[in-house]
Amino acid sequence: MHDNEFRIIILLFGFLILIYIFFISKSNRKYKVYKTKNYDVKKTINISINNKSRAEFKNIDISTKKENLGEKKKSIVISEVKPKQLNLSLTDEENEEVIVIYSVAKKFYKISDIYNFMDNNNIFLNASGFFEKHHVDNQIRCAKYSVVNISNPGFLEKEKLRDSKIRGLSFFMRLPTKIDPLSVFNEMVNDAKIFTKKYKGTIFDRNKKRLDSNTIKNMKNFLDAYRNEY
Repeated sequence: MHDNEFRIIILLFGFLILIYIFFISKSNRKYKVYKTKNYDVKKTINISINNKSRAEFKNIDISTKKENLGEKKKSIVISEVKPKQLNLSLTDEENEEVIVIYSVAKKFYKISDIYNFMDNNNIFLNASGFFEKHHVDNQIRCAKYSVVNISNPGFLEKEKLRDSKIRGLSFFMRLPTKIDPLSVFNEMVNDAKIFTKKYKGTIFDRNKKRLDSNTIKNMKNFLDAYRNEY
């Protein structure tokens, strides 16, 4: 009798222990799930770049959001501002002058004749598509004067020409120059006269009047005064 009661008590005690272990284990599992829901959160980062202005700035929108938690989207906006570029002029624009004369064809100049003349007089085509005559010595390298098409945009490069028949040429020099401006002017006028006479054209000044001795004299006086001042 005592043995049976003792066995029943042991069984009950063991059963209570199993029930206790079961509830403790279940409680621990709930706690672990709770901990996971709070701390093991997946976050996504969305980065979008919007070019509001091609040259001014970029807006980079970096946002973080938590999935499945219904939280509001948090965003950080970073403005990447580009500084404006400075345009540096190689000449003093306030004192810059352009001396120009025009060689106008009776009908038109052939592009082949223009190239032959330029080549024979050491006037070379530059990267911009027009001709330049240069001064070169051990100390100074600079353009003396330029020659462009009288028709816009001024190209004389064969690949850029719409028409090989040229109505006229503009010979011009820029002031200030690193060398004697009066010498440059004399050379430019002389070359323009030779070209124009050879291909039967007429030379005009910037006011579209025929270039005569008085106009040339006035230009030389101006250049002489400019040289003395600058």
